[in-house]
Amino acid sequence: MPPFGKVLVANRGEIAVRVMKAVKEMGMKAVAVYSEADKYALHVRYADEAYYIGASPALESYLNISHIIDAAEKAHADAVHPGYGFLSENADFAEAVEKAGMTYIGPSAEVMRKIKDKLDGKRYAQLSGVPIAPGSDGPVGTIDEALKIAEKIGYPIMVKAASGGGGVGITKVDTPDQLIDVWERNKRMALQAFGKSDLYIEKAAVNPRHIEFQLIGDKYGSYVVAWERECTIQRRNQKLIEEAPSPAITMEERSRMFEPIMKFGKLIDYFTLGTFETVFSDTSREFYFLELNKRLQVEHPVTEMIFRLDLVKLQIRLAAGEHLPFTQEELNRRAKGSAIEFRINSEDPLNNFTGSSGFITYYREPTGPGVRVDSGVEAGSWVPPFYDSLISKLIVYGEDRQTAVTTAMRALDDYKIGGVKTTIPLYKLIMRDPDFMEGKFSTAYISQKFDSMKEALKKREEMLASLATVVHARGLMRKKGIPSTPQERQGRSSNWKNYGIVLQSSPRVMWG
Repeated sequence: MPPFGKVLVANRGEIAVRVMKAVKEMGMKAVAVYSEADKYALHVRYADEAYYIGASPALESYLNISHIIDAAEKAHADAVHPGYGFLSENADFAEAVEKAGMTYIGPSAEVMRKIKDKLDGKRYAQLSGVPIAPGSDGPVGTIDEALKIAEKIGYPIMVKAASGGGGVGITKVDTPDQLIDVWERNKRMALQAFGKSDLYIEKAAVNPRHIEFQLIGDKYGSYVVAWERECTIQRRNQKLIEEAPSPAITMEERSRMFEPIMKFGKLIDYFTLGTFETVFSDTSREFYFLELNKRLQVEHPVTEMIFRLDLVKLQIRLAAGEHLPFTQEELNRRAKGSAIEFRINSEDPLNNFTGSSGFITYYREPTGPGVRVDSGVEAGSWVPPFYDSLISKLIVYGEDRQTAVTTAMRALDDYKIGGVKTTIPLYKLIMRDPDFMEGKFSTAYISQKFDSMKEALKKREEMLASLATVVHARGLMRKKGIPSTPQERQGRSSNWKNYGIVLQSSPRVMWG
């Protein structure tokens, strides 16, 4: 019997479609909400029902609690799934869903309020034995206080916004002058993004890796940790490529984190899915707690692939009150292979990753063994400028990491999107980089390598532009009846089809 009759998904894009697929497979009805910009979006057409919730800006639609609750009541929904981003970690939203007599698919408002921000998370981490980096005990009030703490723990340091996430308000600082320069700017940024300007300070790890652990718990105090995800390939604290398991840590190292993470969950009565973000030092082999994300993660598919689990279905069942269906030992035995996820963002890597909005004129997803695509777009979709640039996710699986990487190379070559710029060309380069292939990287990987990658991307763009010019010229000559090749001039068949093959394969030859 399905846990609920009807589930409203309070989100958009690829995650809305992903959740709706799970909802439908479980025998329930899926309800969408949409803004003015998304009235023709894929997630709207995929749903069983859809309700308009406001104008295009997120504050008037996807961040408007009353509009979403009103839509859920009109739809007679039994439960609400928040996806990720938007209101997914907002205790007021969870409380509004609960007060309206519906189930919130995530931790309760009461649990969320125990860890309102990253500083609350650090306090519980200390109590549960999860290691934390040296730094301030709470919000730092003034720049003078910040300078004293920085001097005490030593540079480099990280200045962080206490609220929110997504890399906003986080800056690595190497000198006192730089700290003075970024302090007020980060306070303003935090206030604009999260409504609170509180900042705190932590010691920065040298050449760190970003490793996160997947906590799963039921309402009865049972917990497991579905190992870790490597999220180190980032641009300005925004994840680009994630994989599971991490190529950097051993079974012994990951296992020592399980008990303190589960103890953290028990301390706050956490249930459903939660993710422990940590920094890992290749040098000291230590983990340091960053924050607890109280929701489904963007990168959840790589965990699903290696454990052969559907985390969204499990999340729904746990929110409905079902018991955790396996122990840690049983889960460990399920782990197999390696998975990598690529966030396909509508951004132009050659133009400082500026967002690229517009209509998708051509769209072809890769297929084949070990390939999965979670997408929120198709041919003809409009990518609006109002929201996050993520339009889809490519996930690949292999029996080992090397197989996953070679599968990724093929899948990225096969993924074709026209009309908007994407990060696919950048990922093709990364997959062929020896350091990535050997698992040798830190969170500075993109900043260290990007100049050379940008030059390669630029050459690719110039080559494609030249080929397009030749194709266009030959097309015009044909229209006018002018032979455009030696073969045509000799009365033989055109070489057009062969030329088309060259056009398609040239980028692969260039990156090979």
